[in-house]
Amino acid sequence: MLQNQSDEASGFSKEVDNKKIILPEKKIQGTKDNGVLNGNGVNGNGISAQVMDILLATPSKLPEREYVFVKNIVSFIAFVLSDILALFSAYILVKLAFGVSFDFLMAALIFSFFAFVAHLYQKRFPFWDEIAKVLRVSAVAGISYYFVSIYSVGKTPIFWTLIFWSLSAFFVVIFRNITKELSWMFGLRKKAIIIGAGLGGLKILKTLDMERGLGYDVIGFLDDDKTKQFKPVGKFRGKDVLVIGKTCEIWNIIEETKIDEVILAIPSLGDKALTALASHLQKFVPSVAIVPDMFGLPVNIDLNHSFGEQTIFLSVKNNLANPFNRLLKELFDKTLSIIILFLILPVIIIIAILVKIDSPGPIIFSHERVGKGGRKFKCYKFRTMYVNNEEILKEYLEKHPEYLEVYLNTAKIPGHDPRVTRIGRILRKFSLDELPQIFNVIKGDMSLVGPRAQPPKEVQTCAEYYLEWSKYIKPGITGLAQVMGRANISHIDKNIISLWYMKNWSIWLDIVIILKTIKVVMKAEGAY
Repeated sequence: MLQNQSDEASGFSKEVDNKKIILPEKKIQGTKDNGVLNGNGVNGNGISAQVMDILLATPSKLPEREYVFVKNIVSFIAFVLSDILALFSAYILVKLAFGVSFDFLMAALIFSFFAFVAHLYQKRFPFWDEIAKVLRVSAVAGISYYFVSIYSVGKTPIFWTLIFWSLSAFFVVIFRNITKELSWMFGLRKKAIIIGAGLGGLKILKTLDMERGLGYDVIGFLDDDKTKQFKPVGKFRGKDVLVIGKTCEIWNIIEETKIDEVILAIPSLGDKALTALASHLQKFVPSVAIVPDMFGLPVNIDLNHSFGEQTIFLSVKNNLANPFNRLLKELFDKTLSIIILFLILPVIIIIAILVKIDSPGPIIFSHERVGKGGRKFKCYKFRTMYVNNEEILKEYLEKHPEYLEVYLNTAKIPGHDPRVTRIGRILRKFSLDELPQIFNVIKGDMSLVGPRAQPPKEVQTCAEYYLEWSKYIKPGITGLAQVMGRANISHIDKNIISLWYMKNWSIWLDIVIILKTIKVVMKAEGAY
C-alpha cells in the first residue's frame, strides 16, 4: 500500500511495503523538470536533456550491498539443501520399496556439481525452463554416477539407476518449488522497481506475476505521466501495483528501499540514452534489466556478443527448417503415439460401445482436413452428434431464430446444442471424442502436437505467411491454441498462436504442451 503524504521537512513521505519512508527532495543544480518520460512515449520527438540530467545525477550516498551478498548465500545454501533432500527422498523410497541401495553421498555430490555448472544454484529460471534443466542435469548425473559406481561400489543395474534418477528429478522439481515459496515467506525476494508504466512495463509485470518462482517482489512503477501518479496500473500476487512517483525519484527509491533490480521499460528513450542510463544505474544497484521494444520475437534466439566492438546481435533460428529436427519430431510422434495407443485401447473400445448403444449410426465420424503441404486427409473422431443433426438444427433455429446469427458466425449453438448426443456431451467436455486421431498420427496424417487441423474452407482464408510455415509441420491432436483456450478463442487468434508455435518449435515445447493438455482436459476448460 502506498499513500502520498503531505510534505515533511525537505521532502515527502510515502509508505512502501507497509513501511513509512522519507524521500528527501533531490537537489540538482541547473536543471528543470520540464520533460516527460513515461512508458507510452516521450513528449515531442525525444527525451529532454533536463530529464536526462535528473536520471543521470549521482546519488548522495552509495547503497549498502552486504544484504545482497547475504541473500545470495542463503538462497544458494537453501537450494543445495533442497536438492540433497530430494535425492535422499528418492534414495529412501527406492531402498524401502525395492531393497536396492545406492551410494547416496556420491550421487548427491555428482548431482550438485552438475547443477552448479548449469547455474541452478546461482540464479532462478522460469518454471518450464527449470524443469528442462533439472531433467538434463539428472540425465548427465545419472550417466556419470553409473560409470563412476562401476569403479567404486560395483556395477549398479541400469534399470534401478534409471528408477532412482527419474524419482530424483521428480522430487527435485517438487522440493525446489516448495523452497521458492518458503524463500518468499522468509523475505528472500528480489525487490524490483519498473521504470515506465506503459505497455512494456505492464507486460513485464504480468510475466513476473505468472513466473512467481523467479522470486521478484515488484514494489511499484516510476512514470512521469501525471494521470498515473499514485494510482494502480496492474496487479502482482493479487495486490495492486501503483505508480509511486516520477522517474526523477529513482535515486531516492534506491537509497531508501534497498532495490535489487531496476527494470527499464522505456524504449522511447532511444538506444544511446537507454544504454547510458543502464550503465549509470549499474553502479548503484545489483542488477539492471532492459525491456526492448521487440515484442513478438521468437524465443529460440541465440544472443551473441562482440567484445571488440562492444555490441550484440540476435540469431533467430527456424528449427522446423532443419531436416534432422523434423525427423526427430516424426520419431517422437510415432513412438509416443504407439505407447499411448497401447495404454488407451481399452478406453477406446469402451467408448466405441457406448457411442453405438447411445444412438444409431456409425461409431467414427470422419471429416476432411488439410495437412502438411496442403494435402487433404480424413480426420477421425468419435461421433458425438445424431445422424440427422441437420434436420434437428433446422428445426431448432426455426424455434429459436435469435441464435441464427450466432450460429452463422461461429457454427455453434450456445448453451444446450440439441444435435449432440448424451454420450457426445461427455466426450466433448473432456475431448475424448478426439482419441481416434491417434490412428491419424500412426498413419502419418497428423502429429501429437501441432497447429490445429483446419477444414479446406478455413485454409482459404489463412494468410500466405501462415501457409508458408505450415508446409513444415503436420496438424496436431493438441496444440498451443488448445491449451490456451480451446473453444474460447477465435479462429484468427488460434492461427496466430499456432504460428507462434511453428516459429518456436522444439521437442521440449511439445512435451510441455502435452503435459498442459492433460491439465486442461481434466479440468474441462474451454470445452464445447
